[in-house]
Amino acid sequence: MRTFISIELPERVRKEIFKAFDTLRGTGLVSGNFVQRDNLHLTLKFLGDVTEEEIVKIKSKLSEIKFSKFEMHTDGIGFFPSEQYIRVLWVKLVSDKVKYLKDIVEEKLFEIGVSKEEKEFTTHLTVARIKNVKDKEKFLEKIQNMNIKKMIFDVEKISLIKSELTPLGPVYKSLQDFEFSK
Repeated sequence: MRTFISIELPERVRKEIFKAFDTLRGTGLVSGNFVQRDNLHLTLKFLGDVTEEEIVKIKSKLSEIKFSKFEMHTDGIGFFPSEQYIRVLWVKLVSDKVKYLKDIVEEKLFEIGVSKEEKEFTTHLTVARIKNVKDKEKFLEKIQNMNIKKMIFDVEKISLIKSELTPLGPVYKSLQDFEFSK
């Protein structure tokens, strides 16, 4: 089963971000796949295909994590790999605690043989996977004029998520949440 570990966003944050990018979707400036509102999340660790036996071990290790809730906020829009070659459109998320949490998750899973992520972690929320930008100048102008307001929210848990790929896009189901202390 295809899985990942995420920080789920409050509904008010997902709704606001989705609304902001909905205007971009209808412009015809880009083609690609925009993430559905209910699927907006911060991926801490993509696990890929894992067995039921591995899921049991992963759940056990994640339940060992002791962490306190913390604040995070939205902070601007970015592109992967670059503004010159746009393949992913994302919203930056900021917290001084999230990198530390990511490192703990990596360490715990490494104990059961899950390899550590090689590339540097960028705290971001994928909004769209872009196939083609029809008019880059107008597209970048539209992005610069978008008003993604700073939204502060509490992170109170991480979630182990099952991802099922369907013709209509991915369907996510929480396998287990791991609550932080207050």
